[in-house]
Order: sequence, then structure tokens, then C-alpha cells
Amino acid sequence: MLEMRKHIRKSLSTKLSLDILIIVILVFTLSLGFLYWQSRNIIRQEAIDEASHVLDNTALRVKGQMQELETATRNILWLVNLNHEQDSLLKYSHRIVANHPHVNGCSITMEPDFYPGEDYGFSAYSVRMDNKENPQNDSVVTVREADYDYYNKVWYKKPRQKDTACWVDPFDDYNAGTLSSPEMIASYCAPLHDKQGKFIGVISTDLSLKKLTETITAEHPYEHSYFMMLGADGHYFVHPDTTKVLKQSIFTGTDPREHTDVVTLGYEMTNGRSGQMDVNLDGRHLIVLYRPLEGTQWSVALVCPSNEMLRGYNRLNYILLPLLVIGLLLLVMGCRRIVHHFIQPLGLLARELRQIGDGNYEKPLPPSERTDLIGQLQNSFCQMRRSISQHIRDAEQTKQATEQRTKELEQATLLARQASEQKTQFMQDMSHQIRTPLNIVHGFSQILRDDNEMIPDDEKRQIVETMYVQTNALDYMVSKLLTASLIESHQTISTDDTVRCNELVREAFDNASSLLAPTAEMRLDSHVTDAVTVKTNRHHLLIVLTELLFNALHFTREGSVTMRIDATDDAMLFTVEDTGSGIPADKADFIFEKFTKLDMFTDGLGLGLFLCRRVVQLMGGSLTLDTQYKNGSRFVLQLPHHHDTTHEVSDTEIGNR
Repeated sequence: MLEMRKHIRKSLSTKLSLDILIIVILVFTLSLGFLYWQSRNIIRQEAIDEASHVLDNTALRVKGQMQELETATRNILWLVNLNHEQDSLLKYSHRIVANHPHVNGCSITMEPDFYPGEDYGFSAYSVRMDNKENPQNDSVVTVREADYDYYNKVWYKKPRQKDTACWVDPFDDYNAGTLSSPEMIASYCAPLHDKQGKFIGVISTDLSLKKLTETITAEHPYEHSYFMMLGADGHYFVHPDTTKVLKQSIFTGTDPREHTDVVTLGYEMTNGRSGQMDVNLDGRHLIVLYRPLEGTQWSVALVCPSNEMLRGYNRLNYILLPLLVIGLLLLVMGCRRIVHHFIQPLGLLARELRQIGDGNYEKPLPPSERTDLIGQLQNSFCQMRRSISQHIRDAEQTKQATEQRTKELEQATLLARQASEQKTQFMQDMSHQIRTPLNIVHGFSQILRDDNEMIPDDEKRQIVETMYVQTNALDYMVSKLLTASLIESHQTISTDDTVRCNELVREAFDNASSLLAPTAEMRLDSHVTDAVTVKTNRHHLLIVLTELLFNALHFTREGSVTMRIDATDDAMLFTVEDTGSGIPADKADFIFEKFTKLDMFTDGLGLGLFLCRRVVQLMGGSLTLDTQYKNGSRFVLQLPHHHDTTHEVSDTEIGNR
């Protein structure tokens, strides 16, 4: 110990380090304590605010469903007061349930003596029959019930006594052998009056307690949090323990002397107040946030375990001590390093030399402002390192440039090989596509030459028709090859022709049918009149429409091929859709490339869609595949109007043409 004290007195660096360390530790401890206190308050408030936001959203969702029932009831109430016919009441009851998905049932019940000659009065009742497999197809059943005692039910007695619309607490209204909901329901009930203001009945709209529970419990901010809803007397309407629903209240089995907090919470909620409370229940510390539901005597609450809700709040207790220890260690190390930084500049140069020996030339060394020998040595070392780093960068750039050129050569070689393979495959495919119709025509011509007199006339006509179709197909392929060779040299295509859209599409239908016998129904769905025209190139547009229809027929074995024509303010749209095999979305651009096919074994040269898009682009339009269409393929051809609007041809002009 004595030796250590002597060393501290003699060592300026050690003495300075201890003085700085004492001051820094004091400031650090005070600052950390203040931040810890502030963080605890902020974390707790944020957790409570988040839970309160979830509770408010839940209350809004519940109120939205209840307001939907109230609005639906008020919207039909005036009709019921005007028209008391039994058939009309049945329709009104059915309309409320059918038009509002959250309504479980509706009853319009008249006083027993309202209809003369009927001892039991009249009730029009509609109930939603759930379809568990497809909730969108729920059915609504409406019946006329005149022999059931509704008049002692709470939903009838309460609005009759109060003579005002009100909500009735959830109840079980199921009666075996009658058309009634098997679920527990809450009802919004409104009294009915005649023109003199006399009470004549009640309209009651039902909300399923199950659906209300699903709405309330849809969002859980914490793993073990849950919602509950209480009635005016504290009975549970919603609770995770379903055995308590409608059977127990928050006061059931609660000793006021031992569970003062629970009793206080119950009185707060049943008296329609809002707030939050810390409650001990079943040995757990809980934080309960509660809100009343406007327009009712009900209250909804979010129950959160405090250890989950304030997890970040409690975590600070486990973080503070390690943080304090680590912070102190860092302070000790920092102070020591700062002091040694001023008295050991040579250590920095030694470390830099080791880094150069390890091959690290890039990290810069700051120059020194000192004018002594150490400063000169450090500055000379900085200059030497910059020179070495520059030479290394130059060599690295040369290496990268060489690697880039090598990659480009490899890519060019690969593209050349692919082009050669594609050319060979195209030539083989083209030879097969041309040889097939030639063989058919040659074979049938030999039959007609050698056995002409023996062949029946019907069979001759079929042979001639087949030869005609094959020659058309051959001519069509040759035309596509010629068009491909010519179209690539064009920059634009003349669009001076005035074309009637419907007439041109019908001609394209005829051309496609002559090239391929349709196996699917061909439809024209035109949304423009026969007089609508567009400025374009008639010849090339006819080729494009024919090719799109031909492709659709080729890949559609059953179903339909539809051409739809639409006009917008600045474009004409030609849409071709089919019910064929379809095209994958990732191939939407690939199919428009030259000499490409999804299936190399199918007929065709792989030029059709390439030519179509190229021709349409040269005419100033666009051709795209609709990847959202899933029932086959859908191509959309869009041509711009070359004037402000499409030209509407008058009847006189049609006659002159």
C-alpha cells in the first residue's frame, strides 16, 4: 500500500487519472439516476397510453355496431308507424336483417288487441341462419308468429314501460320448437305508436352476443390481457371465462373487506365512469382500464397483467446495475486512455507500423501539429503511408478493370453461343413448320391426281378445304417472316387510314377462323357503335388483331375467345381474352421477344407476339399482357387517337362509302 501511494505521488498521469475519474464518476452516477427516474415514468405512461388507445378503438368498434342497429331500426320505424299491414311488417323485419350483416334478428310485435279477431296479437320475426362454410351466403328466414307469448319478454316490457327506445341487456331467447336464435342476444327496442300517439307495439333489433364478443376481443395488446364487459348491475356480458357470462357479476364471491379494489372497480364501471385502477385479483397484480359505452348502461374494460404491460418499466431494474458497472469500467478505461494519449504518442506510430506490416494501407493517420522530433517523424510517416496507399489503389483499379473486361468477353461469348443455338433451333423449327403443311398439300394432291374418280364429292371438298387451310397457314408463316424482315428497318408506320373499328374486328375474326378451325366460342363484345373510327394503318392493324385472335384460338381448346372494344378520351382499346392455358406472370416480357415460345414443341415460329408489339409501337400504341387476369390470357392493345376524339361517321357518310 505504501509503495502504491509513492507511485501515485510521483506519477503525474496516474494522479491526473484519479482526479478526473472521481469527478466523472460523480457526474455519471447523478445523471444515470435522473435518467432512470424519468425513464420509469415515461415507460409507464406510454404503456398505459397504448392500452388506453386499444380500449378506445375497441369501444368505437362496439359503438359502431350498436349504432348500425340503432340507425337500421330508426330508418324502418317510420315505415312501420305508417303501415301496419301484416305482410308489410314481415317485409320490414326481413329487410333489416338482410341489409345489415351485424343484425342477428328483428321482431316487430303488435299489441294483442291491435288486430280485431286475433286473440294473440301478431309478431313478424326474421332471424339470420348462419352458413358456417360460407358466411357470405347467410340466409334470412322470416315467419309470422301469432301464438307465442312475447308480451312478458323484457325486450317488449321495457320499451313499453319507458315509452322510449333503449338497449336491453343480453339474454337467452332460444325456445325449442320455434324459430329463434340459439345464441344469446342483446336487443335495441323502440316503441311503436299510432297517429294519435297510442302505444301499439315494439320493434326489437337483435345483436348476437357472440359477434359482439368477437368484436371486443379482436385485439389483444399483451399476451395474457383480456376484455370484459359489465351490465348495469355488474353482471358479466363478455369475459374469457364463459361460465361467468350472464350468470355471475363482478361482485360475486367478493369480500368487500379483502377485495376493496375489486368492489371499487365494480362500482366505478356500473356508475358509468372512465379511468384506470390497479387491482389484485386471483393473486395477480392487474391494471384495468375501463370506459362506459355511450347510450347504454354497459361498461367495457381492458384487463392487463402489470408485469406484461410494464415489462419495459420493470426491465430497468435489471438493466441499471449492469449499466452502472459497465459505465464505470468504461470511464476508468477512457480516463486512462486519454491520459496516456498525451504522453505516449510513439505508441500510436508503433501500432500503425504493425498495421502496415499486416497489409492494412488504407486507414489514414492524422498529421501532428507538434514541431519536435516526434511530430516530424509522425508527419513523415503520414506522407509515406499516403504514397503507399495511392500505389495500392492504382494496382487495385487495374486489377478490377482487367476482371471487368474478362467478364464482358465471357458474356459476349455466351450471347454469341446462345444466338447461334437460337438460330439453329429457329431454322429447325421453321423447316418443320413449313414442311408440315407442304407434306399435307403434297399428299392430298397425289390423292386427287391418282384417285380423283374414286373419291366422293364430299370427301373431295374436305380435301380441298384442308389444302386451302394448310396453304393459308403456310402463306401466313411466310408473311410473318417477310414482315419481320421488313418491319425492323422501319422507324414509324403510316397511320393515315380511317378504319371502322367493329368492321375491322369482324374481318379479323374471319381471317383467324380461316387459319384455324375454332374449338372455342368466338365472341365480339363491342362498347362502341359501328360508326366509330380510328386513324391508323388498316393493313397492319388487321394483321395484329388476326394474330392475337389466332393465338387465342390456338391455345384455347374449350371455353371462349372474346374481343372487347372500348373507347376512352384519348385512345382505342382492343382487348383479346381467352379461357386457355394462360401465361405465367414472370413470362410477361419474355413472350414478346423474337423467336421465343413458352413450349418449343408447339406450332409457330415465335414471331407473332414480337411482330404485334413492334407494329403497334411503330403506330404509336402499346401491347401488353394483363398479368392480373387468371382465367387464361388477356392482351390489351391501345391505339392513340390522332385527333381530339374518334370520328363519328354519319349515316350519309356511310352511304357514300
